[in-house]
Amino acid sequence: MLSFLMPILAFGAAWGLILLTPGTETALIIRLSLSVGHRAAIGAVAGIVTGVGLWGFGTIFGVSAIISASKTAFTVIQWAGALYLLYLSLRLIWQSVKGFSKKEAEQLSEEQSESDIKTSDSFNAGFRRGSLTTLLNPLVGVFDMTAFPHFIPVGQNAVTYSFALVVTQMVTTLFWYSIVAGMALSLGRFFANPKIIRILDMITGIFFLFFAAKLVLI
Repeated sequence: MLSFLMPILAFGAAWGLILLTPGTETALIIRLSLSVGHRAAIGAVAGIVTGVGLWGFGTIFGVSAIISASKTAFTVIQWAGALYLLYLSLRLIWQSVKGFSKKEAEQLSEEQSESDIKTSDSFNAGFRRGSLTTLLNPLVGVFDMTAFPHFIPVGQNAVTYSFALVVTQMVTTLFWYSIVAGMALSLGRFFANPKIIRILDMITGIFFLFFAAKLVLI
């Protein structure tokens, strides 16, 4: 039993260390938590977990290996991810520079729950952003393809055990980003201020711009 569980726990710890390093997913969740509300943040977490799962299952069925082996496929996903991050970056920076109208400022000052009711599709919007941010990052697939073989014990069915690793990866991702969203939401009332939101948008936009450049320079 221990020979089955220990590699899974070790893999979960390794993936957890990667999650602890701030990245685009962390920035996205914090920004949505503070400026939109809990529905968008939960949607983003669900989208990220889904993206991680799809990359993991793609690794099992050889999709990640094909993408990594094909320079063209890898480059297409790489640039698609960079362009998506660039789009988010420029949008946030523009919002920060443009500022808010008086009406928008009043809306931002209201309770987060009221904001969520007005934005009925905020969960879906958060889910789309979270899933796209993860799916357009080929490094997740490269990690899975590289790491999985090292954590599969000798004598275990590779496919079955890989499924266990993917589930572990998804659960770890859900656990960590739920904590991030919860911590950010606890500060939501303080950040429900147009000036602070503008600063947050600028910081997040620059952060996304940095990762867009980093992605194409791999």
